[in-house]
Amino acid sequence: MSVKAQYPKAIEIRALEQKITSELNLNGFILSRTIWGTSICSDEVNNSFNIFSRLFVGPGPFRFGGISGLPFTGKTGVMAFASHIPDKGGAFILYGPHIGVSKEGIAGEILRQRQDSNSTCCGSLIAGLSAIQNPSTIGEGTASDYQQAQVVKMLNAERDQILSADDQIKEVTEKAYEKIHNDLKELIHDCKDALVGKKLYLMGGIVINTNWDEEDYFDIRNSEVIEFT
Repeated sequence: MSVKAQYPKAIEIRALEQKITSELNLNGFILSRTIWGTSICSDEVNNSFNIFSRLFVGPGPFRFGGISGLPFTGKTGVMAFASHIPDKGGAFILYGPHIGVSKEGIAGEILRQRQDSNSTCCGSLIAGLSAIQNPSTIGEGTASDYQQAQVVKMLNAERDQILSADDQIKEVTEKAYEKIHNDLKELIHDCKDALVGKKLYLMGGIVINTNWDEEDYFDIRNSEVIEFT
Protein backbone atom coordinates (compact mmCIF):
# COMPACT_ATOMS: atom_id res chain seq x y z
CA MET A 1 0.00 0.00 0.00
CA SER A 2 1.53 3.29 -1.11
CA VAL A 3 0.12 5.27 1.85
CA LYS A 4 1.71 2.92 4.38
CA ALA A 5 5.06 3.24 2.61
CA GLN A 6 4.93 7.01 3.16
CA TYR A 7 3.14 7.06 6.55
CA PRO A 8 3.44 3.68 8.29
CA LYS A 9 1.30 4.65 11.32
CA ALA A 10 -1.58 6.18 9.37
CA ILE A 11 -5.04 4.71 9.89
CA GLU A 12 -8.08 4.71 7.63
CA ILE A 13 -10.92 7.16 8.24
CA ARG A 14 -13.23 4.38 9.46
CA ALA A 15 -10.68 3.33 12.06
CA LEU A 16 -10.15 6.96 13.04
CA GLU A 17 -13.87 7.36 13.70
CA GLN A 18 -13.79 4.37 16.05
CA LYS A 19 -10.71 5.71 17.82
CA ILE A 20 -12.24 9.16 18.30
CA THR A 21 -15.44 7.69 19.72
CA SER A 22 -13.54 5.40 22.08
CA GLU A 23 -11.19 8.11 23.36
CA LEU A 24 -13.96 10.64 23.90
CA ASN A 25 -15.95 8.10 25.90
CA LEU A 26 -12.89 7.14 27.95
CA ASN A 27 -12.29 10.80 28.78
CA GLY A 28 -15.81 11.41 29.99
CA PHE A 29 -17.26 13.22 26.99
CA ILE A 30 -20.96 12.79 26.32
CA LEU A 31 -21.29 12.77 22.55
CA SER A 32 -24.85 14.09 22.66
CA ARG A 33 -23.42 17.18 24.41
CA THR A 34 -20.28 17.56 22.29
CA ILE A 35 -19.77 19.76 19.23
CA TRP A 36 -16.88 19.43 16.85
CA GLY A 37 -14.67 21.57 14.69
CA THR A 38 -11.82 21.19 12.22
CA SER A 39 -8.75 23.13 11.23
CA ILE A 40 -7.97 21.38 7.98
CA CYS A 41 -7.66 22.67 4.42
CA SER A 42 -10.83 23.83 2.68
CA ASP A 43 -10.11 21.51 -0.28
CA GLU A 44 -13.26 19.49 -1.00
CA VAL A 45 -11.36 16.21 -0.80
CA ASN A 46 -11.31 16.70 2.97
CA ASN A 47 -15.09 16.48 3.12
CA SER A 48 -14.58 12.76 3.74
CA PHE A 49 -14.44 13.78 7.41
CA ASN A 50 -18.01 15.08 7.27
CA ILE A 51 -19.22 11.59 8.19
CA PHE A 52 -18.10 12.37 11.75
CA SER A 53 -20.96 14.84 12.08
CA ARG A 54 -23.28 11.99 13.00
CA LEU A 55 -21.28 11.52 16.19
CA PHE A 56 -21.82 15.02 17.53
CA VAL A 57 -24.32 17.75 18.21
CA GLY A 58 -24.82 19.53 14.93
CA PRO A 59 -24.79 20.64 12.40
CA GLY A 60 -21.03 20.57 12.20
CA PRO A 61 -18.16 20.90 11.89
CA PHE A 62 -17.18 24.44 12.80
CA ARG A 63 -14.42 25.20 10.30
CA PHE A 64 -11.39 27.04 11.69
CA GLY A 65 -9.17 26.22 8.73
CA GLY A 66 -8.71 27.98 5.41
CA ILE A 67 -6.40 26.86 2.63
CA SER A 68 -3.57 24.68 3.97
CA GLY A 69 -5.47 24.17 7.26
CA LEU A 70 -4.13 27.20 9.12
CA PRO A 71 -6.78 28.43 11.61
CA PHE A 72 -7.61 31.64 9.76
CA THR A 73 -10.80 32.27 11.75
CA GLY A 74 -8.48 33.36 14.56
CA LYS A 75 -9.56 34.39 18.03
CA THR A 76 -13.01 35.43 16.81
CA GLY A 77 -13.58 31.93 15.49
CA VAL A 78 -12.48 30.23 18.70
CA MET A 79 -14.63 32.58 20.77
CA ALA A 80 -17.64 31.82 18.58
CA PHE A 81 -16.98 28.08 18.80
CA ALA A 82 -16.70 28.31 22.60
CA SER A 83 -20.09 30.00 22.76
CA HIS A 84 -21.67 27.11 20.83
CA ILE A 85 -20.60 24.36 23.26
CA PRO A 86 -23.66 22.76 24.87
CA ASP A 87 -24.34 23.38 28.54
CA LYS A 88 -22.46 20.81 30.64
CA GLY A 89 -20.84 19.69 27.40
CA GLY A 90 -17.57 19.65 25.53
CA ALA A 91 -15.95 19.97 22.14
CA PHE A 92 -13.72 17.98 19.81
CA ILE A 93 -11.30 19.59 17.32
CA LEU A 94 -9.55 17.69 14.52
CA TYR A 95 -6.68 19.55 12.88
CA GLY A 96 -3.73 19.33 10.54
CA PRO A 97 -2.58 19.80 6.94
CA HIS A 98 -3.21 17.34 4.13
CA ILE A 99 -1.08 15.64 1.53
CA GLY A 100 -2.02 13.46 -1.40
CA VAL A 101 -0.52 10.07 -2.05
CA SER A 102 -1.49 8.69 -5.45
CA LYS A 103 -2.05 5.04 -6.30
CA GLU A 104 1.43 5.12 -7.83
CA GLY A 105 2.85 6.19 -4.46
CA ILE A 106 3.66 9.76 -5.48
CA ALA A 107 3.43 12.20 -2.56
CA GLY A 108 1.73 15.50 -3.33
CA GLU A 109 -0.80 14.39 -5.92
CA ILE A 110 -4.02 12.41 -6.31
CA LEU A 111 -6.49 11.51 -9.03
CA ARG A 112 -9.76 13.36 -8.45
CA GLN A 113 -13.11 12.10 -9.64
CA ARG A 114 -13.85 12.68 -13.33
CA GLN A 115 -10.33 13.91 -14.05
CA ASP A 116 -7.98 12.15 -16.47
CA SER A 117 -4.72 13.02 -14.74
CA ASN A 118 -3.43 13.64 -11.22
CA SER A 119 -3.57 17.08 -9.59
CA THR A 120 -1.64 18.58 -6.68
CA CYS A 121 -2.66 18.01 -3.07
CA CYS A 122 -2.25 20.13 -0.99
CA GLY A 123 -2.29 22.69 -3.79
CA SER A 124 -1.76 25.59 -1.39
CA LEU A 125 1.33 24.08 0.23
CA ILE A 126 2.83 23.00 -3.09
CA ALA A 127 2.25 26.49 -4.51
CA GLY A 128 3.91 27.86 -1.38
CA LEU A 129 6.85 25.52 -1.91
CA SER A 130 7.20 26.76 -5.48
CA ALA A 131 7.24 30.34 -4.20
CA ILE A 132 10.07 29.78 -1.72
CA GLN A 133 12.03 27.85 -4.34
CA ASN A 134 11.86 31.02 -6.43
CA PRO A 135 12.02 33.82 -3.84
CA SER A 136 12.03 36.58 -6.44
CA THR A 137 8.38 35.72 -7.08
CA ILE A 138 7.34 36.34 -3.45
CA GLY A 139 5.39 39.55 -3.17
CA GLU A 140 3.65 41.34 -0.34
CA GLY A 141 0.35 39.61 -1.05
CA THR A 142 -3.01 41.24 -1.56
CA ALA A 143 -6.36 41.21 0.18
CA SER A 144 -7.69 39.06 -2.65
CA ASP A 145 -5.17 36.30 -1.82
CA TYR A 146 -4.49 36.94 1.85
CA GLN A 147 -4.53 33.32 3.00
CA GLN A 148 -1.98 32.10 0.46
CA ALA A 149 0.28 35.03 1.30
CA GLN A 150 0.27 33.84 4.89
CA VAL A 151 1.04 30.28 3.81
CA VAL A 152 4.05 31.51 1.83
CA LYS A 153 5.19 33.63 4.78
CA MET A 154 4.96 30.62 7.08
CA LEU A 155 6.97 28.40 4.73
CA ASN A 156 9.52 31.08 3.92
CA ALA A 157 10.37 31.32 7.61
CA GLU A 158 11.46 27.64 7.39
CA ARG A 159 12.97 27.95 3.92
CA ASP A 160 16.45 26.56 4.57
CA GLN A 161 15.22 23.44 6.32
CA ILE A 162 12.52 22.81 3.71
CA LEU A 163 14.83 23.18 0.73
CA SER A 164 17.45 20.90 2.29
CA ALA A 165 14.95 18.10 2.92
CA ASP A 166 15.03 14.88 0.90
CA ASP A 167 11.29 15.20 0.22
CA GLN A 168 10.34 18.87 0.13
CA ILE A 169 6.61 18.24 -0.30
CA LYS A 170 6.48 16.09 2.82
CA GLU A 171 8.62 18.64 4.64
CA VAL A 172 6.27 21.56 3.90
CA THR A 173 3.45 19.37 5.17
CA GLU A 174 5.33 18.77 8.42
CA LYS A 175 6.02 22.49 8.81
CA ALA A 176 2.36 23.24 8.22
CA TYR A 177 1.41 20.74 10.91
CA GLU A 178 3.70 22.42 13.43
CA LYS A 179 2.24 25.83 12.57
CA ILE A 180 -1.39 24.69 12.77
CA HIS A 181 -0.73 22.90 16.06
CA ASN A 182 1.01 25.85 17.67
CA ASP A 183 -1.43 28.47 16.38
CA LEU A 184 -4.48 26.52 17.49
CA LYS A 185 -3.07 25.90 20.96
CA GLU A 186 -2.20 29.59 21.29
CA LEU A 187 -5.67 30.68 20.18
CA ILE A 188 -7.31 28.33 22.67
CA HIS A 189 -5.13 29.67 25.47
CA ASP A 190 -5.98 33.24 24.47
CA CYS A 191 -9.68 32.34 24.71
CA LYS A 192 -9.44 30.36 27.95
CA ASP A 193 -11.80 32.64 29.85
CA ALA A 194 -14.58 31.68 27.45
CA LEU A 195 -13.72 27.99 27.88
CA VAL A 196 -13.77 27.74 31.68
CA GLY A 197 -15.67 24.62 32.69
CA LYS A 198 -15.79 23.30 29.12
CA LYS A 199 -13.72 20.28 28.20
CA LEU A 200 -11.90 20.15 24.85
CA TYR A 201 -10.39 17.15 23.12
CA LEU A 202 -7.81 18.01 20.45
CA MET A 203 -6.52 15.54 17.87
CA GLY A 204 -3.88 16.65 15.40
CA GLY A 205 -2.15 14.93 12.55
CA ILE A 206 -1.58 14.66 8.83
CA VAL A 207 -4.53 14.02 6.53
CA ILE A 208 -3.51 11.68 3.72
CA ASN A 209 -5.78 11.91 0.71
CA THR A 210 -5.83 9.12 -1.84
CA ASN A 211 -7.30 8.69 -5.30
CA TRP A 212 -11.03 9.38 -5.41
CA ASP A 213 -11.99 5.68 -5.35
CA GLU A 214 -9.89 4.84 -2.26
CA GLU A 215 -10.31 5.62 1.44
CA ASP A 216 -8.38 8.49 3.02
CA TYR A 217 -6.07 8.14 6.02
CA PHE A 218 -5.00 10.13 9.07
CA ASP A 219 -1.58 10.02 10.73
CA ILE A 220 -2.17 11.01 14.37
CA ARG A 221 0.54 13.24 15.87
CA ASN A 222 -1.13 14.61 18.99
CA SER A 223 -4.18 14.01 21.14
CA GLU A 224 -4.97 15.73 24.40
CA VAL A 225 -7.70 16.91 26.72
CA ILE A 226 -7.72 20.57 27.67
CA GLU A 227 -9.88 21.82 30.53
CA PHE A 228 -9.68 25.29 32.06
CA THR A 229 -10.96 25.73 35.64
